[in-house]
Amino acid sequence: MRRLAVVALFAWAIGCQAIPPTASPSKPPVLGIDWGRTLGIERPPNFEGTLPPSFNSVHPILRFPGQAILSDVTDTDGKLVAIGYVPPDWTPAAWTSSNSLDWAYHQIDTTAFTFPVALTSGSPGGLVAVGRRMYDPVAWTSSDGASWALHTVPVLGGARAERMTSVAATNDGYLAGGSAGPELFERHARFWTSRDGVTWEPVADDATAFADAEVTAITTFGNTFVAVGVLGPAQHHTGGVAWTSSDGKTWTRIDDPAFEDALPASMIVAPFGGLLAVGSDIEKKAALAWLSPDGEHWKKFVAGDYGDRRNLWMTDVAAIGDRVIAVGTSQATQRASATSWISADGMAWEQAHTAPILEQVELYAVSQGGPGAVSVGAFGGPDSAIPTVLLTPGSGDLKKP
Repeated sequence: MRRLAVVALFAWAIGCQAIPPTASPSKPPVLGIDWGRTLGIERPPNFEGTLPPSFNSVHPILRFPGQAILSDVTDTDGKLVAIGYVPPDWTPAAWTSSNSLDWAYHQIDTTAFTFPVALTSGSPGGLVAVGRRMYDPVAWTSSDGASWALHTVPVLGGARAERMTSVAATNDGYLAGGSAGPELFERHARFWTSRDGVTWEPVADDATAFADAEVTAITTFGNTFVAVGVLGPAQHHTGGVAWTSSDGKTWTRIDDPAFEDALPASMIVAPFGGLLAVGSDIEKKAALAWLSPDGEHWKKFVAGDYGDRRNLWMTDVAAIGDRVIAVGTSQATQRASATSWISADGMAWEQAHTAPILEQVELYAVSQGGPGAVSVGAFGGPDSAIPTVLLTPGSGDLKKP
């Protein structure tokens, strides 16, 4: 990556309490390509000092304190809110920031094996997160990102477990997607609707449209709802799929050839028109993007491909002005490194160069916010999980102390 002048680099680090990115001395940092890491993340109180001496041998993930995973992030009314979960019992948590640099930690509740995985901001500024608690789908609502209310979500039944995996704000409330089925085996797509994020109604099952699938992303597109997902059992996905709906209750399945042997993970309405989805091929060897003018017809593009040398995949995408930023992971051996891409049309992509600041980081979500954009995830996997926030500035912003 490019290198900043030494003076500007240290001025930004001291003034912002962050580790700055590297950039060229003759060029300003590039939004979505050059990243800095904030140091101001409040850590959860899962400290070794509060645990019995034998605890580390039982839960080796807590070999050092304050571990957590940030799973999603959004900007609402100029305030950044992230959600995630905390080991060793995997309890839900949230973080808030008014400046993108300092993040306050908020415990959502203490129920074990509870995972908020998707977050959206509705009108007027209401936050809704969805996920699972043990074997049941659950939702949370918040007005400020600090205090959250838990809401049970009804299920259709007939499956050992159901889970929410994605959520979108609509003109009439909220729409969520997910799946039903055992943890490691076959899944069956599920959808839910809600007026307020508090009371949810499960969409009637469709044995054909929802078969062998799990929803990974939902968005509104004009008067249409569009969803994408993956096919096959949880341990070995077999491809991708899309759906469209006019009301969120009746869905048409789209088995487009562009999703064969591929895994769409995230989707947005593109600033350059149409819909944009990102993900990877079936083996996670290539980062892929898909464009659609209507949610029914899709075209695939390769954003990056290392062949057999290493794995590469996209996890999320966000629109920042007239471009899009995607984040994801590059992995050669056990430990992964974060990476990112920018594009002005969804067809041609520029990928960030490798850099020490990205090593051992996995990024799960990206959003507008701060001086440009913010991305969240964790550092140190698979053995550790240090909550991590990376920032990418607009042109020249890193030089401001």
